[in-house]
Formats: sequence, structure tokens, C-alpha cells
Amino acid sequence: MVVNLIIVFIIGLLVGSFLNVLVDRIARDESPFGGRSYCEHCYHPLSWQDLVPLFSFLFLRGRCRYCKNKIPLWLPLIELVTGLVFALIVFWSWGLPWGLVSLRLIIASFLVVIFFADLKYRLVYGAIIYPALITVFIYQLIVLKSLANLANPLLSSVLTGLFFYGLYLLTKKRGLGFGDVQIGLLMGLLLGYPAIVVALYLAFLTGASTGIILMILGRAKLKTPIAFGPFLVFSAFVAWFFGEKVFGLAKDWLFF
Repeated sequence: MVVNLIIVFIIGLLVGSFLNVLVDRIARDESPFGGRSYCEHCYHPLSWQDLVPLFSFLFLRGRCRYCKNKIPLWLPLIELVTGLVFALIVFWSWGLPWGLVSLRLIIASFLVVIFFADLKYRLVYGAIIYPALITVFIYQLIVLKSLANLANPLLSSVLTGLFFYGLYLLTKKRGLGFGDVQIGLLMGLLLGYPAIVVALYLAFLTGASTGIILMILGRAKLKTPIAFGPFLVFSAFVAWFFGEKVFGLAKDWLFF
């Protein structure tokens, strides 16, 4: 099992390298499938030695081979996070059919792009959200085995989307962006009830806590906008695997 997880981690690093391309090139309105990668400082095309996920960054000591400027920390971070997420998903999914596990990995890849695109550029890409919704719908159809059983995730998706759309209008489009509404639709479809309740609670808790900490440290003010998408994605990951258990424990604790 350990060897398999190491192999999956390496595959995750490779996928993370491609997700880096998606995060940056979609924001720049460039095709992620055409043209060579280049240094963001000197624009020199990168060779294969510069593009080995994570290891090139370590070997080059975090600096471009050509202009010696620092390589953005985002690049190895996305690769590392993707590798770890892939390994964790395979570990938690051990024993399930590989087709189902593969769908989970694809969904996780979409979520990683959404997380870092919103964190880095304050953007939620429709080019990622819509394929992610289709993939999650297929995943739920396979897991739940019939269209009738999709009522729970579909209703959760609609209600979560409406909830965020209401907040979007209530805050006059400044507290939340429309991208958060789209993420809400995706979360509801992926998690269903009751896991979506846990995810929303965790997202608002971590988002508010982070905002308070940043204000205490003097890094933000009361009206400083903070990307909420990363908190939603992080909470979705947690609730995807532990949401129903946490909800059950909370229910037992509250109502004995």
C-alpha cells in the first residue's frame, strides 16, 4: 500500500504541474494546451530540466536558471498540495473500484484549481466550474445508482446556490462574488445533506477566524476583501470525507 501511495503522490505532482498551467494561463487568457512554459520574470522558455515537478524547484534552490530571479512559491506549492491530496484520497478510498477513485481524483483536481485561482487571482473560472459540475453529477449518479437518488445532492446544490446568491445580493456584490455562488452549487452537488451543513459551518468559521487574525496582526481592516473561495474549497474537502460523521457526532452531542 505504501508503494502505491508513493506512486500516486508522484502522479499527483505531475498533475499539479499541469494544474499550475491552468491556474495561470486561464487568468492570462492564454491556452493551457499551447506554447512552452516560460519564466514569469525573463520570459525565457523553460527546458524539461526546469519543469520536473517540485524537484526542479529544490535543485534550482528556488531561482530561475536563466535570470536568477526567485521562482514563485505558488508553483511548487500547488504541485505538493496536489500530490498530498491525491495520496490522501487514494488512502481514504482504498478498496473502492479504480474508476470511482479516478473520478474522485479528477474532482479533487478541479477543486485545487478553484482554490488557488481564487487565492492568487481572486477569480473563479467558468471553464473549470462547469466541467466540474458535470463530473460531480456523473460521480453522484454512479455512487447513488439512480436519478431518483440524486434528489438530495441536487436540492442541496440549488439551496446552497440560492443561499450564496442571497448573500451576494445582500452585500451588494462586495461581501461575496458571483464565483462563490458557483462554488456553492458545486459544493451542494458534491456533498449533499447533511455534509453540506458541516462544510458551510466550517467555511464561515475558518473565514471569520482568519479575518480576525489578519486584523489583529494589522494585515487587514474591517472592510478589506478576503477571497472566500479557498475556505469553501477547504471545507468541501473536509466535509467530503468526514461531513456525515461530524454531523452525526454534533447531532448526538446537541440532542443526546
